[in-house]
Formats: sequence, C-alpha cells, structure tokens
Amino acid sequence: AHCIITDPSNRYALHTSVGGDLIYQRRFDAATGKLLPNEPLTLSVRAKSGPRFVAFAPDGAHAYVVGELDATIDVYPFAAAAGTLGASVQTVACLPDGFTGRPWGADIHMRPDGRFLYVSERTTSTLLAFSVGAGDGRLTRIDSYPTVERPRAFNVDPSGSFLLAAGQLSNSVVCHLIDAASGELICLREHRVGRNPTWVEIVGLFPR
Repeated sequence: AHCIITDPSNRYALHTSVGGDLIYQRRFDAATGKLLPNEPLTLSVRAKSGPRFVAFAPDGAHAYVVGELDATIDVYPFAAAAGTLGASVQTVACLPDGFTGRPWGADIHMRPDGRFLYVSERTTSTLLAFSVGAGDGRLTRIDSYPTVERPRAFNVDPSGSFLLAAGQLSNSVVCHLIDAASGELICLREHRVGRNPTWVEIVGLFPR
C-alpha cells in the first residue's frame, strides 16, 4: 500500500495496492475519521502495472493513477455521487523518448487549476508534464525534464507556480518554476536536505 487520498468532496477515499494491482474504494466519515467499504470495494487494474499514487482533478471528475512497475498513467472517470471509479479511458506512458530500461514510476500531482499534470520517473530521473483536456480529462504530453537523481516524491505549491522534487539518491530538493501558460518546467535551484528524502509536503506560502 503506497497511497491513500480523499476525493475533493472529502466523502470518499481511494488507496492502492502495488502488488495486488488493485485500487480500494471506501467511504470516509470526516467526523469520526473512519473508513468504510464502498461498493464495489476494489477495482482491478492492468496486470503488473503496480498502481502507486493517485491524483484527483480539482472538480473530482477524474482520477489519475501512476503505475510504479510500467511507468504509465491511467485516466479514470470518477463518479462523485457514488465515490467509485469507472474503467480507464486512457493509458499514457510517462517515459522519455527512446527509453529501453526498466520503468519505475513514482509520484503524480496536478497543478491546482487542473490544467497540467506531472509525474516522476526514477530510472531516468525525469519529470514528465502533460496538459489536461477540458471536460474529458485526457492527457497530452508536453515534454520530459531532467531533475534530481531518483525523484521518488514531489509536490506542487498551492499557487501552482513551483514544483519541488526530492531526490532519493541526490539527498536534495530541486525547485522548478511552472510556466503558467505552457505547463513547462524551468529548473531554478537545488537545496541539500537530509539523507534519502521520502516525501514533499508544502504547508504554507512564502513571499516570492
């Protein structure tokens, strides 16, 4: 189990099983903190894809799942009233052009305005950017960008201006500027952090 995330309404939760190729669907009681089984409880995904992390569109209409074992993104329609996923409507690769090694997908996040989606791939130490179709939620690839060595985790700040990526082997965090018009990433600077960073959580905004 690598991920648990609530939907934008905070009434439902999804969590993943990398080894089981399953996404679990639960109802969430925000008053008590309890998770209860939804119907159906699980959604089977593509065999050996290894669903790792999930990102919701801001409007809750779609969920995006990165596969750890095949470095793909699946786009799922999300029924907001029921809290359940439909069948995948799109599968896209999140690997640089010409890649021939072993895929190793990691993290996935969407810009808060829902226009751009980003995913990290550890074998190639890259971030990949996609534009998100209005209405249908489908993805169109923008480009891939070099980043920290083995980017296990990253996050996008609440303003949608910056992407911070943590390198599992670099022991550093790199700050990328997000171009608001194109979604492209521009590397700004690298900051040393503790050994083997695992997660990036942005808890406040600071003056630019």
